[in-house]
Amino acid sequence: MDTQFHETVEGLRFLVTGGAGFIGSHIVSALLDNGASVVVLDDFSNGRESNLPKGNPRLELLSGDVRTFGFDSLGKVDGIFNEAARALLPSFEDPLTDVAVNAGGTARVLEYARKCGAKLVHASSGSVYGNPVSVPISEDHPMRPISPYGVSKLASEYYCLMYKSEFGVDVTVLRYFNVYGPRQTISEEMGVIPIFVKRALAGEPLRVNGDGKQTRDFLNVADVVRANLLAFRAKASGSIMNIGGGGREVSILELAKKVSGMCGSRSEVVHAPPKPGDIRRLAADSSRARNLIGYTPTVTIDEGLKSYIEYAKR
Repeated sequence: MDTQFHETVEGLRFLVTGGAGFIGSHIVSALLDNGASVVVLDDFSNGRESNLPKGNPRLELLSGDVRTFGFDSLGKVDGIFNEAARALLPSFEDPLTDVAVNAGGTARVLEYARKCGAKLVHASSGSVYGNPVSVPISEDHPMRPISPYGVSKLASEYYCLMYKSEFGVDVTVLRYFNVYGPRQTISEEMGVIPIFVKRALAGEPLRVNGDGKQTRDFLNVADVVRANLLAFRAKASGSIMNIGGGGREVSILELAKKVSGMCGSRSEVVHAPPKPGDIRRLAADSSRARNLIGYTPTVTIDEGLKSYIEYAKR
C-alpha cells in the first residue's frame, strides 16, 4: 500500500484496458494494493493472465477487444486507465489494425467514459514527435511522427482533446518515452533492454541496429505507474504531458556495454541494419508533468537495470 494514493483510490472501481499487458498489469497491481476494485479488459495479443494476481475478489478479468467490446455491459466505473494499444514495429506491417486499435479503440473508450462520467488517463507515446529538432523534447515540439504507430497515437490524443472540449470528459494524456521493467515482452518488437539482458545472461551476441549511437530516455515501469496515479489524483483535465526517465540520453551502444557488464557477460556487440521508424534521439522534458501532477522519476537507469536483471534471472 502507498499512503500517497490509498485515500485517492480506495473503494473506487476502475477499468484498465490492456490490463494484462506489461504496463497495464503494473497499474492493476498498484490499484489493488491500494484498495480499489479493477476490471481488466485485454485481448491477450500481448497480455498474459500470469501477469495478474490470483484470487483477488476485487479483480475481474475480461477477454475482449477495444474495437468491438460492449463497454455498456460494465456498468459504471470511477476511473479508466487506457493502456490498450498495438506496438510500433507491427504498425508498419499492418497500419490499418494499428489505427483501428490505437485511435478507433481510444474513441470507443472515450465514449464509454463520457456515458458513465469516468475520469480517464490515456497512454500516448513520445513517438508522436518523430525525429526531434531539439532535445530534450517538450510538449511544444512539432509533431512529425515517422511511423504508423506515432500517427495513430497522435490521432488518439486529438480524440481525447475533442472529447474534453466538446463533451466535458475528464481526460489526461501521458506521453511515455522508453519504458522498461518486469513483465515486458521479450521479442524483437518490444523493448531493447529485455532483449539485451536475455542475450547477455545466455552469453549470446548483443545485436545493435544501425551504428548504435541512437539515444533513448529510459523510463522504469514503476515511475510510469506513479505518473498514472498522480494524473488520476490531480486536477489536470485536458492536459498532455511527457513522462520520461529524467531526460538523460543513453546510447544503445552504451546500454549494451552497461548490460553486459552488469550481467557479468562476455557477449560481443554485433551490428545489424537500422530498424524502420527508429528515431535518432529521444529524451523527454518532463517539467510540465512535474508542475501539473507532481511527477519526477525516481528510478535511475542503473537501479532499474539491476532490478530487471535480478528479475530476469529467476
